[in-house]
Amino acid sequence: MVARSCLVAFLIVGWSMCGHRSAAQEAAAADAIVVGAGLSGLSAAIEMGRGGVRVLVIDMNSVAGGHAVLAGGVALVGTPVQEKAGVKDSPDLAYKDWTEWTGDGDPAWTRYYAEHSRSMIYDWVTAMGVEFVRAGAANGNSVPRFHFTKGRALHLVMPMFKTALALPNVSFLWNARAERLVVEQGVVRGVVVRHLRTGRTETLRAAHTVLATGGFESDLDRVLGNWTPGLPRPDRLLIGSAISATGSGHDMATGAGAALSRIDRHYIYIDGLPDPRDREGIHALTGGNGRSMWVNAQGRRFTNESGWDKQILVDLLNQKPSSYWAVFDETAREGFGVRGAAWLSTPMDGHPILDNPKAAHKAQNLEALATMAGLPVDALAASVSRFNGLIAAGVDTDFGRFRQGDRLPATIAKPPFYAVQFFPMTRKNMGGVSIDMEARVLNRQGQVVPGLYAAGELTGSVGINGSHGMDGMFLGPAIMTGRLAGRGIVQARASGVVASSAARVVPRPNDTPAPAGNWNPALTAESLKPMLSSSRDGYWHFEMVHRTVVERRYACARCHSPQLPFAPVVTPQQRAAQTDVCVNCH
Repeated sequence: MVARSCLVAFLIVGWSMCGHRSAAQEAAAADAIVVGAGLSGLSAAIEMGRGGVRVLVIDMNSVAGGHAVLAGGVALVGTPVQEKAGVKDSPDLAYKDWTEWTGDGDPAWTRYYAEHSRSMIYDWVTAMGVEFVRAGAANGNSVPRFHFTKGRALHLVMPMFKTALALPNVSFLWNARAERLVVEQGVVRGVVVRHLRTGRTETLRAAHTVLATGGFESDLDRVLGNWTPGLPRPDRLLIGSAISATGSGHDMATGAGAALSRIDRHYIYIDGLPDPRDREGIHALTGGNGRSMWVNAQGRRFTNESGWDKQILVDLLNQKPSSYWAVFDETAREGFGVRGAAWLSTPMDGHPILDNPKAAHKAQNLEALATMAGLPVDALAASVSRFNGLIAAGVDTDFGRFRQGDRLPATIAKPPFYAVQFFPMTRKNMGGVSIDMEARVLNRQGQVVPGLYAAGELTGSVGINGSHGMDGMFLGPAIMTGRLAGRGIVQARASGVVASSAARVVPRPNDTPAPAGNWNPALTAESLKPMLSSSRDGYWHFEMVHRTVVERRYACARCHSPQLPFAPVVTPQQRAAQTDVCVNCH
């Protein structure tokens, strides 16, 4: 039986990794403030921390990682992983591949990334304990460059976060949203933050500020208001980005005079499945079945289902309405995959999507399936018959999905039959705040905004993706630009541009070991559900975690221990211990 009452005790205490020191105390000792604890923010903090700069990292969430936790891998060139697999690669080949794919990717940044991804990313993160287990093929690459850790990008984020935690001159402030920059006589001097759990606002000052807040792809109005010229607008667009991707960094930067570039470039995914648990119907899971046939609302195939996503997106947006149905039979059921929410991995009867009438249709014959999905019966039947005939012939003469000698998809013949509807969904920005090669923010005249740096998706991955996104070319530029921002601040202080006081770093008072905590339940089990029934500012991640825990009936000891008690987390050791339990949900 799950000891739910102990979860309630922890819910009251909260998930705090800030310790007992106030934000004002931390900021007073900081030479630089980093807004955002995703990959780019962590990279900047580590670079500065190792360079003797005192850093305060602010994040609106209660954990590190940002959008990167949702991601896959990193595009890298000339690594030991490639060499071990017999892959021959070079910066020149990578540059050629990427510029051909993107069409108009920024040439200077693309060249820089191709030449420095091995040293600035691969060598750097593997020295922190990150392990890349394979390099896979990906769009825009003639050789395998898409590097994965075991268990997705979580295992890229967590070693970096632990590295930052171990630096005595790097501190974190959680559940605090940066509202605006402090600008005095044209120079950025810090940020005004609002503490989400109390509503209190506070001004935090530092000589340098790094914005690493991510994109704005969770703001549909902003995405559609900056839609790519020449690309048809979707009838329905789902949200597939992080909860923090609201464009707050763009607003702060432009408020300080920053210029934006390529702001109408977006990486729109083609496989957005409405989350059946989202009451608003605007948030998406990502899913699909590589063995399915796709039809539009008229019941007809319209694209090469195995083609490149940039072409499929154009084909999809030219449909009226701009959605499609993946149709398959029982033999292809196991080929269906979906991700994007922790609850999908919760043990349950049947498949969380395919056996859920709110998310998919299932019928014993095609006529009934078409009626359930609202598709023309005769058109769907004709499309399935045509698809099966092409498979029998061994050549897809309609859309080029397969040809003689290819591994063929299975025919759609064995009931029950399935139909799952998909929509375009937002994912990543490919444009944003303008920066120079030292990650300093630029204004509309191309001049540096003093005191302000930007990194990561906020910069649109510095334009490397051009008009067409590439796999792995978002996490990589996040690390690279974060390092460049941190390196620039270290050099600025060392050169005397800003008088350095980094040598006066002192241990934080919260570095002393904390007591094991009280393991006795503080409330009754019935108190938990009402407390999770409504959202509270500053508790988003905490609520998601504990809803998952209750749903999966986890025992408290699965995550909690004397090192991670039912009490405020105080020491860096306890903070690091928290990262070890992330795999229980992700």
